[in-house]
Amino acid sequence: MIKVVFFDAEGTFIRFKPSLNGIYKSLWDSYGINLDGDDWGARLRSAYKIVFQKRLSPPLNGELCKRAWREVFDLVFGDFKIFPFYEEVFQRAYKLFAAPECVEVMPGFTDFLKSVKEREFKTAVISNWDCRLYSVLEGHKLLQEFEALFLGCEVGYLKPHEAIFKRALNYFGISPEQALMVGDSLEDDIIPAQRLGMKAYHIKGEPNYQEIWEILVN
Repeated sequence: MIKVVFFDAEGTFIRFKPSLNGIYKSLWDSYGINLDGDDWGARLRSAYKIVFQKRLSPPLNGELCKRAWREVFDLVFGDFKIFPFYEEVFQRAYKLFAAPECVEVMPGFTDFLKSVKEREFKTAVISNWDCRLYSVLEGHKLLQEFEALFLGCEVGYLKPHEAIFKRALNYFGISPEQALMVGDSLEDDIIPAQRLGMKAYHIKGEPNYQEIWEILVN
């Protein structure tokens, strides 16, 4: 019997608005820099894993997390250091992704989460997002709906490392078979969860929360 539903965050129940690539293109465009031609969002995600895997021991507090994000920013946008506004762009970008306006909640998730909690399933987030996720979820009135957040920066391991999943399971005192992992990444969410013996639901494109609900109640 499933007792706890774990959700990935971005791509599972929230998404960047309009997109990670679009946000950065708009930001740099406001300074007259055209980012057309590359998938800057993909480059940021790749740099994020490189930097944060290196910087996660010990787990990062808010200030250390920001320093690590500066490394990510420099890896991707370092060629723009010649511009006098480079530091200002970084500070604006870092602040932007702590604001709820950078994302939107996916259609149907709020009602789905309410139904899940009414059936007395516990819910939590397992995410590679950093500590700014707290303020983002708070702004959308979602933070209080989860029993716990397990963030890579705070746990000290990024998905797909099994340690972050084990930390979440131990927190609730449940076996893997009593947990359902919901996420949009096979590599980061589904495969490592299944390897531990957890049930898993892979979101492909637009989420179908009704399918997840049927897994829980049947």
